[in-house]
Amino acid sequence: MSPRSSARPPALLALIGGNEDRLTPGTVLRELIAACDADRAARAPSDPLRIVVLSTASGEPDLLWSQYEPAFRALGAEPRWLDPRERAQAADPDALAAVSEADLLFLTGGDQERLVDVLIDTPLHALIRERHRAGALAIAGTSAGASALGAHMPVGDLNEQFAGPAQPLHRALGLMPALVVDQHFAQRKRHARLLHLVTLDSRRLGVGIDEDTALLIRPDAGLRVVGSGAVTIIDAARATDRREPAGVVALENLGFALFPAGTTLSFNDPDLPAHLLRTLRNIAASGSLIG
Repeated sequence: MSPRSSARPPALLALIGGNEDRLTPGTVLRELIAACDADRAARAPSDPLRIVVLSTASGEPDLLWSQYEPAFRALGAEPRWLDPRERAQAADPDALAAVSEADLLFLTGGDQERLVDVLIDTPLHALIRERHRAGALAIAGTSAGASALGAHMPVGDLNEQFAGPAQPLHRALGLMPALVVDQHFAQRKRHARLLHLVTLDSRRLGVGIDEDTALLIRPDAGLRVVGSGAVTIIDAARATDRREPAGVVALENLGFALFPAGTTLSFNDPDLPAHLLRTLRNIAASGSLIG
């Protein structure tokens, strides 16, 4: 068997829309840990799941750690806290060792600009990408942590109504380079914002995730939606974007899909319609649009 065919596929990716129940803990965190444990069981590990909680995005990292630490322990995992605030800390040997030993990296919510500014193009960023692609490190992001995993991300006061000149795209960490991810989606009515982002770069799929909802992606297999909301997919690859007089915007041939909680789909299901298979395969293309 060739090295390529015997290599493990990229590890699990989980995009969480924010405001998940971390006190009970609730369905989203329980399903995340169960999915990671199932992957590890196939490799027959005997030790508890090792999680690094990276709280760089948060302005209240101590508070978040005080919630996630008992939640993950209640689910049988061993969490460890990592909170780099400067780029130099993203090259610290202890931080690199923590991620080298982890089974799951969990990126908290907060400010995605702060998270990306600290991590991008550092040794820690490179290690995260390398271990994930090798199938050794599952990655989950909630709220800002989810948006930071895409190709580009919404930031600050991004115009949500298409008015005025196009705004620059903000590079994200690129763990899911085929996607642009927004969160708190239905609750904060961010449909226009996500539409804006995908029209600025129509190669990417827009993924909007509701609160207390997670999109669990296995790049070699399929996806599952868990929690209490839904995931919205916007595909502008074939759309035409016309700006009319008086500020009217006309988007034609736009793809739209809604995956409610409980949705389970295979990336290679021959019974699915062609347009949905195309969307799913774009989601699966975790390494095809690096840039």
